[in-house]
Amino acid sequence: MRGRVALFSIILLAVALTGCISTDQDYASLTVEVSGEGTITPRQGTHKYPAGTLVELEAHPAPGWTFSRWEGEVVDPYAVRTNMAAEKRHRVRAVFVQDAAVLEAPGGLIRWRADGTQVMARPNGTGDIEYIMIHAMSDAAANPTDPYRIERIREIFDEYGVESHYVIDRQGLTYQFVEDALAGRHGGKGSWGGNPRLTNNMNRYAVGIELLGIGTTEEMIPVIGSASNSAIKPRNRGYTEAQYSALEHLVAILQQRYHVPKENIIGHDDYDPARKWDPGVLFDWNRL
Repeated sequence: MRGRVALFSIILLAVALTGCISTDQDYASLTVEVSGEGTITPRQGTHKYPAGTLVELEAHPAPGWTFSRWEGEVVDPYAVRTNMAAEKRHRVRAVFVQDAAVLEAPGGLIRWRADGTQVMARPNGTGDIEYIMIHAMSDAAANPTDPYRIERIREIFDEYGVESHYVIDRQGLTYQFVEDALAGRHGGKGSWGGNPRLTNNMNRYAVGIELLGIGTTEEMIPVIGSASNSAIKPRNRGYTEAQYSALEHLVAILQQRYHVPKENIIGHDDYDPARKWDPGVLFDWNRL
């Protein structure tokens, strides 16, 4: 009996020394999930890897869908192909969003302004894009009872000497007015994060998105005056569900395309709180 015990102990010692016995501590688990329509590599489910394994991840959107981001501890959350080190229990989700149809603006893309000047290219093209800036606009000053006609937008841009890359109307249709590679005049004067590179220079680094919307009475009186403000119908204030849906899709595509982190999605009122109200207190930032 003692001989058997001794032999069993020797076998256990030999197995341990050769590394044939392993515990859960030697492995990491990775649970991979999908939100939206698409597939991923590795496939959905829970997988085990030796601790320290570099796991390659790849997202494959279904037709009509766009890869948005990875949620979890990956190297690059906005890259279709990325990786992560499996060192413990991990959960990673690939998020896909439906393609949002982007329509060309009425009258075509703005490359030349009404004053004859050209919309300048960003010095490094789309490589300069680091931010997304959310705005709001309307025709409430001139037409408070009918403030959202998309065909008026170009005239308003010309009148105020501005232009934004995208405009989302009340029905959720997205129109492109300026190519992403061009520095549209939408940011104006302002500053952000104490970074002198961004002071009065956000046009170079940001894509501008205008929502057709009107703020609260307090926000709008300094902008359009009391008479026009009093003529605005309550239903025309704030933003529509269709706009939020379209904005979510557009922002997701821009984030993936230009690797814009969530913290770099800001409002015009963040950049210039002394002068600008938009998108204002009626805008739900939880929708982004």
